[in-house]
Amino acid sequence: MTGRTSWMCPEIEAIPALLEEARSNQAEIHALAARISAHPPAAIVIAGRGTSDHAAIYARYLLELAIGVPVSLAAPSLVTLYGARPTWRDVLVLAISQSGASPDLLAVIETARQGGALTCGIVNDASSELAGLVDVLLPIGAGEERSVAATKSYVLALDTIARLAAATAAAAWAGALPKVPETARNVLDASSAWLAGQGAPLVNALANADRTLVVSRGMNMATALEVALKLKETAQIFADGYSAADLMHGPVSLGGPDVPVVAFRPDGPTVPSIEAARSALEMAGSPTWTMGTSTVWTGAAALALPCDLPEPLTPLALVLPGYLLAEEVARRRGLDPDRPRGLSKVTRTS
Repeated sequence: MTGRTSWMCPEIEAIPALLEEARSNQAEIHALAARISAHPPAAIVIAGRGTSDHAAIYARYLLELAIGVPVSLAAPSLVTLYGARPTWRDVLVLAISQSGASPDLLAVIETARQGGALTCGIVNDASSELAGLVDVLLPIGAGEERSVAATKSYVLALDTIARLAAATAAAAWAGALPKVPETARNVLDASSAWLAGQGAPLVNALANADRTLVVSRGMNMATALEVALKLKETAQIFADGYSAADLMHGPVSLGGPDVPVVAFRPDGPTVPSIEAARSALEMAGSPTWTMGTSTVWTGAAALALPCDLPEPLTPLALVLPGYLLAEEVARRRGLDPDRPRGLSKVTRTS
């Protein structure tokens, strides 16, 4: 992974070491897990924007599976624009944010506290207003990101969510958490080599495309959305992330020779539906590429990643080739992946 000139690339490359460091910071996670176990919430509500909203989608899947209570995503505009003041008693409200500065997330947390919720923040800036407002702070620990496109903070947020779920409830996949940093390192190495070799046609296809579809399902629905966002932000491509199931309910008609497709396919229960969607798009003429774990076929149109993580942990690894792809495509299109047009590091919405 050499010869790259953006800040985005070294920030991606820093992820494995940051994941290692994160494992020495478990006290806050275990304290919150003990609190949840002693007084189980009736429901969990998660708030996030942009990249953090994709982390929230992962949390929705993983926490509901592990803890066994309903998990939903907050609609901040209900509070900020419509003045809703729900009763939050016996609810855990979790805000995920890199900056901890978005006014709508602050408003959700303030309203939730007033309504009787236990509030928690998964925040990268531990000195932010959001960090000071929540009952429980879980610092991400990703450090400063100089690129506007968030990468390491996203993966560290997923890791924090996974460690919280594992600490709160017995899960068969929890024993694989120590393998995550080394797996991330191996995946980055393999992805970089593939993109420079067999994956070069994918880079070329996206560099010359105006539209693309990114497909996955389940735990990796967040991966599809996040990689699509990075292609929008950095490479200015109209990239849409879809659940393989939702895709078959209509958007599959978007497939065609000028619409490349990237599918993220981990081993596990989502394989049949992801394969069905990928095949349908291929039949429609879309050039398709697949990135996945051990049973993905080998060849120029597929990247079989060195990732033996259980499916609930694969989003921490599968997003990495997507990040490298977005950075490479942006530079191939003559764009600066660190400074997307019209964007800044901190986005304040109300």
